Amino acid sequence: MEINLTGFLLVTGCGALLCILWFFLSRRAEAGSGKSALLSLLILVLGTVLGVACARLVWVLCMISYHPPLFALSYDELSYYGGMAGVVLAVCLAAKLCGENVRKTLNAFAPMGALLAAAIRFAEYFLGDFGLGAWMEEGLFFPLTIEFNYGDFSEFYPAVFMLEGIFSLIAMILSLVHRDEKYRWIRTLFYLCLPQIIHESLRWVSISWRFVRSEQLFCFLLCEGVLIWYALRAEPKKLRSWVPALTGLLVCGVVIVAEFAKDGKIMPFGHMMSQWAIYGIVAATLALMAFMEHKGHKRLTNEE
Repeated sequence: MEINLTGFLLVTGCGALLCILWFFLSRRAEAGSGKSALLSLLILVLGTVLGVACARLVWVLCMISYHPPLFALSYDELSYYGGMAGVVLAVCLAAKLCGENVRKTLNAFAPMGALLAAAIRFAEYFLGDFGLGAWMEEGLFFPLTIEFNYGDFSEFYPAVFMLEGIFSLIAMILSLVHRDEKYRWIRTLFYLCLPQIIHESLRWVSISWRFVRSEQLFCFLLCEGVLIWYALRAEPKKLRSWVPALTGLLVCGVVIVAEFAKDGKIMPFGHMMSQWAIYGIVAATLALMAFMEHKGHKRLTNEE
């Protein structure tokens, strides 16, 4: 499976430039061309530096038991969500340096950040089997599966990177719909991370510590943290405020059971349909968690 780092970097770079141009044009009417250009340039530079640095740092921390070197770069030794954290940090620092309100800047950048997340995922097309799932006996159609033709035979793999990119675009659309909301960037992060709970389980290559997929855990903790934050900000003394967060814990339990079942540690699942049935149950519980996020946010805004 051929790896084309030039193609990956080109798509990622073009995606970053497109996002920054979009951000500049959206901010120009409100803040003026000069200030918007400076803010956009700072986000681009700091986002690149801090994104790569945090992606590497988080990967090293996840793999610390193997004593990996800190200062080394490889496409498969970076944390995607560590990089996302670095970009968020870059937006905060750029806003501070330009004297802008941090929350408003994060809200304004939220859909562009989701578009950047999608661009990086789509760019994984050039990384061989890095963004794919486990081997399949029979393929479906692109973008659900991808085929590698070797002349006499073909191999089929789930194109997980395409699903991740598509769901990132959905998060971008939701961010545009929520353009006037106070917590727009928090909700965008929630909907970027929520689908990854199932996507990370589908990926063949992932950051793992023993049987725990680190980025799957990170994404769940962020989503659950948002639900807990809603409860604390709304009416923390009332049980109804905690229903979304408690539902999130129930979802966590389902995901854990599903992971063990998928690996045949609870009961043997010999057929692929059984595996996909498990993923269907997980997807349904994640949809429930998304509904609870909507209810939690609505209750918070009503209280405020």
